[in-house]
Amino acid sequence: MGFKNALKKLDEAVKDLTSLHVQTFTGQANAKIDGSQSFDDIRTIVAEGIKNGEIKLAAETLAQFDGDSYNFIKEDIDSLSPVILETHKNAVKAGIETRLGLLTLFKDFFD
Repeated sequence: MGFKNALKKLDEAVKDLTSLHVQTFTGQANAKIDGSQSFDDIRTIVAEGIKNGEIKLAAETLAQFDGDSYNFIKEDIDSLSPVILETHKNAVKAGIETRLGLLTLFKDFFD
C-alpha cells in the first residue's frame, strides 16, 4: 500500500509541476489575516469573500506544460490599478520560473 500511495503522490506532484494556475482577486477580506494562516485558510477566506460578494476575481491565468493557456481579465480592466495587473503578471512569471527550476533539478537528478 505504501508504494502505491507514493506513486499516486508523485503523479499528483508531476501534474502540479506541469500546469500553473494563478488567480488575482480584489476586494475586502473581512477576516483577520496576520500571517499565521495556512494556504488553505487563505483559500477559505477568499471563497467566503467571493460568496458574500466582497471579493471579486480580477485576473486568472491557467498555463499548461504543452503551451496551452487560458487567460481572464475582468471586463472593465481600465478600472483596475496597474499594481493589480503587475502583481498578477509577476505571480505568473514566478510560477513559471519555479516550475522550470524544479524541472531542471529533476532532469539533472536523472541525467
